[in-house]
Amino acid sequence: MTGLDASFLYLETAEQIMVINGLVHLDVTTIEEGYSFERLRSGLARRVKSVPPFRRRIHDSRWNPGHPAWVEDFDFDISHHVRLIRLGPDGTEDQLLEECGRLASTPLDRTRPLWQVWVIERGEPHAPIVSAFCRVHHSLIDGMLGAELLSTLAATDATTPEQDPALVRTHVGRANTLQLIAGGARDLLGRPLTLLRLLPETLSVPAVITRARGPAGAGESMPAPFTAPRTLFNHSLTPHRALATASLDLQSVKLVTARLGGTVNDVLLTVVGGAVRSYLEAHGDAPDPPMVAIVPMSTRDDLATGGANQVSAMFASLATDVADPVERYERISAAADTTKRQAASIRPALLDNWARMSPRWVLDVGMRAYESLRLADVHPVIYNLIISNVPGPRHALYFLGARITHMHPFGPLLHGAGLSVTSLSTDGRLDLGVISCEHLVPDPDAVARGITAALDELVELTAP
Repeated sequence: MTGLDASFLYLETAEQIMVINGLVHLDVTTIEEGYSFERLRSGLARRVKSVPPFRRRIHDSRWNPGHPAWVEDFDFDISHHVRLIRLGPDGTEDQLLEECGRLASTPLDRTRPLWQVWVIERGEPHAPIVSAFCRVHHSLIDGMLGAELLSTLAATDATTPEQDPALVRTHVGRANTLQLIAGGARDLLGRPLTLLRLLPETLSVPAVITRARGPAGAGESMPAPFTAPRTLFNHSLTPHRALATASLDLQSVKLVTARLGGTVNDVLLTVVGGAVRSYLEAHGDAPDPPMVAIVPMSTRDDLATGGANQVSAMFASLATDVADPVERYERISAAADTTKRQAASIRPALLDNWARMSPRWVLDVGMRAYESLRLADVHPVIYNLIISNVPGPRHALYFLGARITHMHPFGPLLHGAGLSVTSLSTDGRLDLGVISCEHLVPDPDAVARGITAALDELVELTAP
């Protein structure tokens, strides 16, 4: 297991659950042989054989000085991973999201492969409305890998795709504690040399970022960590999660970029910033300085660590100090090139290298001390929220014959930032998932509605 993948295990606590969730709505009327939960589960059991990460579990030892390893779960049982919830004939969308929030508030069982699918039925038994709430630990996937795995499980029509024999045969072997300890010892012995190489490179990062900005006036510089204003959702987390969803018309988003320039990501930052600004104004907590989002960036094309997580991040100003949406968009768009250039100036493998050599007990014990002392309430705010945009398939997808009508992703939350918005572009729309710490933001649906309203306003204001 790479250091970055393992770090998501060490950082997990009862209040900071490092799981990527997704709510998938299914049109089961497209299933040729008809829908039943049992048939869906048995079909998924066959498909999982073509997804090696979903057949693996953690292997570790108290004597291992290195990171845990993935091993094949030869006792894999689909019934532990795919389960049914019936909300009954009167089940509503609000009840569905409430149930998903309850599921998102619980950690995954580490003795088994780290994923679950909860099939949730509503409506009449003879014609149910079916959704799937999917949960995968962040140590197993990042956003881009999740989209790739989805393409393995899904198809572009209602037929069931053929399995890839090579993937079915791929496995990592049985647990071997002696090999695990020996590998951990080799890793431990190499850490001093790695430190000598990493330290000067890390110390030079501020200068590298400054040079990457280019000449004066080339664009607003990337905000620095610990400079974000504190808001009502920038505090320590509780274990309880609340979810909301929204869907944006991709054509409307592209209308804005055609009229003003910029990218889809610029639109997303603008409308999320507008929604959060409106939400905080309604609660009397809008800060004067602009809020700062952390935006994950895939390094899958630049980084070959072999790990599941190949990701970096940049800090982006949401220009929430600007009331006018168009002016806010123009400021975000103008700063985008400089911000991306500065983020890209840092070697993609640097974060993974530090995670690989960091002693596990430092992250494990340190995280628990950080949580119990509630230090996120004391130190300056690192960033206000997470905003992630994952490119997905451009066409309709079918899951075991059922047409996927919507896919709403939800990223994990970290202490100090109890709100996250994740977007997945697919089939002519942006499906958004808003997840919050229920104690800090009990009504994420207000933020979701605000995002939709902010896009409508931006389209109207830029109309010729």
